[in-house]
Amino acid sequence: MSRITDLWRAGLAPARSGLYRADGSAREAATDGAALSWFELGAPLDLDALLAEDPDGVTQIDIHRRCFAKLPDASGYVCGGDGAHGSEGFAARLDTDRKLVWVVFMADSNPFERVATRGTTAVFFNNLGNSLAIDLTHHDFRA
Repeated sequence: MSRITDLWRAGLAPARSGLYRADGSAREAATDGAALSWFELGAPLDLDALLAEDPDGVTQIDIHRRCFAKLPDASGYVCGGDGAHGSEGFAARLDTDRKLVWVVFMADSNPFERVATRGTTAVFFNNLGNSLAIDLTHHDFRA
C-alpha cells in the first residue's frame, strides 16, 4: 500500500495540486484555475516528505454522483468531485475493483461534477461547465 491509497480509503487527498499514483509516484500538476484552458504535469513530488513537513496538508474529498463512469474497455472507472474548499477538485481512475490507480487533485480547478468517456479519453467537467480531458493511454495516466 502507498500513502495515497491510505488517504483515498479515508476519503482524503493531499491538499497540494498534483498527480498521485497508487504505485507511490507523484508529480506536480498545474492549470489556469477554473477556466481549465490548459493542464500540465511538472516535477516529481515526494508525498511522504510533503506530509512529514505538513501532516495536516490533506483535504476531505467527495465523489459527485454524476461524476462516475465505467470505462468503455471495462478496465475500470473514472470519477471526480470536490475537496473541502469550494475551489478544489479532483479526477481519478479506479481499477475494476474500484481501487485507486491515480488521482489528480487541483486546489483551484473548482469541483468536477460530471465525466464523459470518449474512446481512451476521460473528460471531466467542473461546476462552470469547463472541461479537462485526460488521455488514459498517456504513460502517467495508464492503469
